[in-house]
Amino acid sequence: MRDISTLKLNIIGLGANGIILFMMLRLQWDGEIEILEIIKGYYEFTIPLLFVVINSIVYRVTVNSTGIFKSFLFPKIRYRSGTWSGIKHFINVTEISKDDKGKEKRHETIWFVDFNDKVCFRISKQNPLSEGENMRKILSVVKQREVEYPEKLVYRSPFWYRVGLWKVDYSKKENPEL
Repeated sequence: MRDISTLKLNIIGLGANGIILFMMLRLQWDGEIEILEIIKGYYEFTIPLLFVVINSIVYRVTVNSTGIFKSFLFPKIRYRSGTWSGIKHFINVTEISKDDKGKEKRHETIWFVDFNDKVCFRISKQNPLSEGENMRKILSVVKQREVEYPEKLVYRSPFWYRVGLWKVDYSKKENPEL
């Protein structure tokens, strides 16, 4: 089976790079640094820095016959993976969190659960770069390889579950009143 992959946007990396760019432009505006002079003086660091910036903003999710994994865009180095033999099943989950104004945000994800009932891999369904055909292909391959948990679960503030420190609580089924 060949690899099927899609690109994902890393919101945290995008925000961090935006803050750094804002701070650099602020220093440029105040006259404390000259960005173009820095780039000209250190041009040998520009291309590696560009690779770091791109890899912190965009990553790749790939599915093949051995499993599912996340990797950098350039070069294709895996940093998070799950094999089909190590995954018990996958669950469609709605993650509910509150923003800084107290408004609830819903986020649709897929959690891959290992045999210890802990999340070993997580994919977001709502991502601007992966709304197309490749994401549907990845989901069809996952459904062929793994068992889908029959019910959709809803979690409020699921951070400890997402990082795999707490066991999945299967009693948090979707409530139609939400």
